[in-house]
Amino acid sequence: MIDRNPWPASSEFAFEATADPAYIACARHFLDQLERWHGDGDGGHYLTASDALDVPLRIRGDVDDAIPSATAHIVASLASLSVLTADPELNDRAYRAAEAAFGRVTGQPYGQAGLLASIAVLLEARKLITVDGPGSPAFARVADAYPDPRRVDVRLVTGSEGSPATLPGGVLPDTRHPGAWYCTAQTCLPVITDPTELDRLLRGSLT
Repeated sequence: MIDRNPWPASSEFAFEATADPAYIACARHFLDQLERWHGDGDGGHYLTASDALDVPLRIRGDVDDAIPSATAHIVASLASLSVLTADPELNDRAYRAAEAAFGRVTGQPYGQAGLLASIAVLLEARKLITVDGPGSPAFARVADAYPDPRRVDVRLVTGSEGSPATLPGGVLPDTRHPGAWYCTAQTCLPVITDPTELDRLLRGSLT
């Protein structure tokens, strides 16, 4: 049943917390299942699966309730995973989902705060990759001091290999020495080698 109830956002958060690449594969799987069973073929999505036989009408999940709408979660999840993996195909899917949903907002202007917030994440998606020595998380501590809902954080240790969090062009971050890479959309700054420099950058990004 997990295939019919895709929830990629939880996998992405789990990856941020653990750096376990299995969660990235899990998020991709969920998003593929989301498209297969809930996609409308034009970038949008329905709440019910395509093979559901007990519903007379397939509806959208566009309106916020006690929590942000399903559509908002879909756009934010696609945006976060696309910037995390630097995958242009996921980025395209995120924009198509946002455009499809935004086109319906004019006819349903209430309960759209979640969608607008997820579009802001998409337009300003950021990624911070930190590499620290074992037991000396200087760069990670700086990142913790400046949380940002638009940003995906990836924490690595020196000597780690094969991170799914790549730089644009599929380039792997150099983990031989401590450092940090700060990316906006598909563009990254040169490696930052001083935690105080990262502190200044992140402080300025929140103003």
